[in-house]
Amino acid sequence: MSTPTPTALSLTSATAGELAAWYRDGSVSPVDATQAAIDVAASAGDTLNAVAVMNAEQALEDAAASAARWAAGTPLSELDGVPVSIKDSFPMVGLRRWHGSRLNDGAPASVHDGAPVRRLREAGATLFAKTSMPDFGLIGAGVSSQFGIIRNPWNPDLNPGGSSSGSGALVALGAGPLSVGTDMGGSVRLPAALCGLVGLKPTQGRIAYDPPKLIGSAGPMARTVADTAALLRVIGKPDPTDHLSLPGAFHGDGSVPASLAGVTVGVLLATDVPGGVDDEVAAAVHAQAAVLAAHGATVVTIDDPLTTAADRESFMTVLSTRGLPELLAVPEEKWPLLPPQLLAQLLSRTDITAVQHVANEKVLDGVRAKIAAVLNSFDYVLSPVTPVVSFPAENVTPVRNDYSLDHMVFTAPYNLTSLPAGTVPVAMSESGMPIGVQIGGRRFDDAGVLGLLALLERERSFDLAYPFAAALPIATGA
Repeated sequence: MSTPTPTALSLTSATAGELAAWYRDGSVSPVDATQAAIDVAASAGDTLNAVAVMNAEQALEDAAASAARWAAGTPLSELDGVPVSIKDSFPMVGLRRWHGSRLNDGAPASVHDGAPVRRLREAGATLFAKTSMPDFGLIGAGVSSQFGIIRNPWNPDLNPGGSSSGSGALVALGAGPLSVGTDMGGSVRLPAALCGLVGLKPTQGRIAYDPPKLIGSAGPMARTVADTAALLRVIGKPDPTDHLSLPGAFHGDGSVPASLAGVTVGVLLATDVPGGVDDEVAAAVHAQAAVLAAHGATVVTIDDPLTTAADRESFMTVLSTRGLPELLAVPEEKWPLLPPQLLAQLLSRTDITAVQHVANEKVLDGVRAKIAAVLNSFDYVLSPVTPVVSFPAENVTPVRNDYSLDHMVFTAPYNLTSLPAGTVPVAMSESGMPIGVQIGGRRFDDAGVLGLLALLERERSFDLAYPFAAALPIATGA
């Protein structure tokens, strides 16, 4: 497929692949593309609360250096000069890190870069902003004591999901084609699905993360599978700061598999979550199951839910206990700044002893084994990302407005088992919101997961009309 000429698209709607092609032939400068991303992000920071902090001056300096490299025919990578935003979770030299919370408002600027940030700098990407997120990354919605209510650009009355909330909003709005989020229970896939994006929670350890994590992972977010794969090729590498990171580098290109003959796909809609799965979401999953079957896959319905309410409570107890030290590290008089649902959840864990926490971890190990036995009995599993099409911007969870993991019923199993899972938009709801589905795979098969996502993307019968903001026409011969 030929790359559209610069006059066919705007700087805000261009993919990373298109930008690189234009940089190569000289029709677009990385400086112009970065400035366009900055302009849209600055607007989004005011209207959607999607930006934690801008990095405009440094990004433009980096873009000018990138332009010189492209002119000399010596780009550092396929993402050289491509505007990329980074979630507030990650430390970046010279920029503040709130971790989504006013409780951290007095924290100094970071003195080191997180591992994914270092990989992007080495690749020449222009890091123009850090994106907003909820407190401590422990809310699956765009509600933050530091940044306020983070809104969905498709409809500002609705939530972009979380915890990579601002990343989802910026990419959907056209403030750069790429963002890096984090995912501990669905925090890349939830906002990707609710904002009409592609997002991947890779095999645990595929992307180095410092400090090392057993559950949480960085994850790429983009508007296309090809861009998602390109971002993973840059950040999907080991790092000496993360002794748990996998050896070698990711090399997949997100290409569509030639055939699915011999491939088994489980289809999971069963859940005990109150209200079940929205009809439009279930219809999208059934339609994609038919697509996979038409390409040769053996499709099998999974009759029973992967988790029970008790399983999810076990995970929530462990997550809350792990998050408690961040609360206890600040004066008690600041605690009421937190969203009340999160504060109540954290305080309910203050009497858990170290022995009880270890016991809770062991219970969770049993849940992991049960989930893995089901997921690993298939090559891939197709499911919703979240049970609902959308939910109000001010709510802390989609399913009911209290602190639960019901909205992560389809995503959290992959965090618990270290397996890769990604999402791609496949339908539009009657209300005009995008609907994504999830594909999960076996450990280390990140390329296979991306391949199935690419197949569903290719077979989609429509183009998403993203709510691009301040689209800037590209002048030919720039």
